[in-house]
Amino acid sequence: EEEKKAVESKNWKTDDSGILVKYALKAGLAPYGNARARTIVWDFIDNIPKHREPLHSFRPDLVKKYPAVKDNPKHFRTHVRYESEQNAQEWTKDYPVNIVSGRVVYHMGTGTETRASKYLAELSPEMYGELHPNFAGKLGLNDGDMMWVYGTGGGKIKIKCKFSFRVAEDYVFLPQNFSGIWSGEHLGKRYPSSTAPYAFGESSNQVTSYGFDQQTSCPETKCSLVRIEKA
Repeated sequence: EEEKKAVESKNWKTDDSGILVKYALKAGLAPYGNARARTIVWDFIDNIPKHREPLHSFRPDLVKKYPAVKDNPKHFRTHVRYESEQNAQEWTKDYPVNIVSGRVVYHMGTGTETRASKYLAELSPEMYGELHPNFAGKLGLNDGDMMWVYGTGGGKIKIKCKFSFRVAEDYVFLPQNFSGIWSGEHLGKRYPSSTAPYAFGESSNQVTSYGFDQQTSCPETKCSLVRIEKA
């Protein structure tokens, strides 16, 4: 037993005293079985990670300095537009408002489970968009008014305007937890008997950008552009 401890150490995950750990370190190996960080990632598009502007950038003046990657015509057999989409037009002219999307504390993920809870649905029963009062006033919107939000991909959602000082002007916060209403049409009748959720709402995914990082597949949920009009 003592000989085994001398070879393997007391705790192989964190203890450097074992003989095997010392041999591993001497050979330049990771002794704990954990991943090793790479300063230069040779199989990534950007070997050293750097900033690139979103496809539909809120700062078109930065697009030339931080352009998107080249288009990928064979990304899992799908043609994904990056550079060509970013430069297709000056997106802020038609879509001047930046999205910040996120979760409602009472609902998780898509809300498929939590919106089926009448208690959680009572706390957060409907989809909305948070706008700074100054910005909402410029759009002719009052707190509680219905508004149309148009996305760069052609989608649109009809939601309630909610005044909030938590968002900056020219921004809108959209929860990502709702569904069951599509472009103003309530789809509750399509649910099988006794399966409809207690809370319905438009899905913010209808207006967010399709852009995503090629290496991590992280979507651009914090930087899509939209246009807002009073309904």
